[in-house]
Amino acid sequence: MKSPETRYKKIRLGLGHAYLVAAEKGCILIDAGSANQQQAFVSHLERYRISSEQIGLIVVTHAHFDHVGGLRAIKALCQCPVAIHEKEAQLLREGRMVLPRGTNLLGRAASYVGHKVMRPFLGFPPVEPDITIAEDLSLDSFGIPGKIIPTQGHTEGSLSVILPTGEAFVGDLAANNFPFGLGPIFPPFADNVPELLASWERLLSSGAKAICPTHGKPFPAALLQRKLRDKRKRS
Repeated sequence: MKSPETRYKKIRLGLGHAYLVAAEKGCILIDAGSANQQQAFVSHLERYRISSEQIGLIVVTHAHFDHVGGLRAIKALCQCPVAIHEKEAQLLREGRMVLPRGTNLLGRAASYVGHKVMRPFLGFPPVEPDITIAEDLSLDSFGIPGKIIPTQGHTEGSLSVILPTGEAFVGDLAANNFPFGLGPIFPPFADNVPELLASWERLLSSGAKAICPTHGKPFPAALLQRKLRDKRKRS
């Protein structure tokens, strides 16, 4: 429980986490995980005593297979609309993933292997989006205090969800899954690093207090601020 009004649960769906965000008047799902995770999703709903009919919206942070692989099956189960940035809507319709650039040695190596070897395996079942986003969108009509905001950088059409209580659900805009205290870290993949840093700044100026990534545990926004200062000094 994160406030008297709103709570969230991190749920494992394959290679990363999705988030269930619930308030008195509504519930949304942020991302849908990898393919073939619908049974795991149902188990999470049962654990938290949430019915699929209560979920009024699925927000896609970006159209990568580990975020939308399970989307078609979960959308069919929940019978609710899907929201995505307008710049990634066609990728979702086609079930096509655009591989991001690596930001460090490991990321560049993985991106190279992805382009040369893994590309045929990185597709996902296509889904027709119901809501396409180009600017901030309030979640009030879905019963959730908060909004969806564009936060480009990891991909051209990345989105985040931020609540008035300061929780920011950021997809792959940041990561916190490296060992030995190296995370939270700059993500290993990003199409546009200056845009990503600008999106970090926007999250912080929008009142983010806790950063909730797909990969790794939530962490204080103060650590993101520290990483942002380090990156600005080096640039």
